[in-house]
Amino acid sequence: MQERLELSALVKNHAGVLLRVCGLFARRGFNIQSLNVSETETPELSRMTIVSHVEPSQFRQVEQQLLKLEDVVSVVRLEEEKTVSSELLLVKIRCVNKERPSVLKTITAYGARVKDIGHLTLTAELTGESSIIDRFIADITSHYTIAELSRSGMTALESGDKNINE
Repeated sequence: MQERLELSALVKNHAGVLLRVCGLFARRGFNIQSLNVSETETPELSRMTIVSHVEPSQFRQVEQQLLKLEDVVSVVRLEEEKTVSSELLLVKIRCVNKERPSVLKTITAYGARVKDIGHLTLTAELTGESSIIDRFIADITSHYTIAELSRSGMTALESGDKNINE
């Protein structure tokens, strides 16, 4: 039974690194469900937050294989109880004028913000844990139609004082 594997990898910030990391997962038949990459406080380094489903017996193997890549500086397995994480959602909801008050009520109940209002749609932004994003989408789709959406994928740091650079 595959389980959710969440990793944070500190990598050198140059061309081809993302391709090599993704290739490692693809060669082993693992699908990456979420991938977030961004420059860190040190411009020479980027942080990758990777979410995949892997057999528990292969967790350590994936970590070790990543560390063998020459551009990977460090890898940390993110454990739910020791992680601060968030995700960004932009969602365009179809709604006409008479539906707007109820759409706005749902949006504000989740702490989302209105980013744009069109003639036939309303675009909202929500940040939070993936489970909150999932509940928000389920709530919206039970009453309205989503014209389109974009999710950033999980980004995370270890909680407490410890950091990936140490």
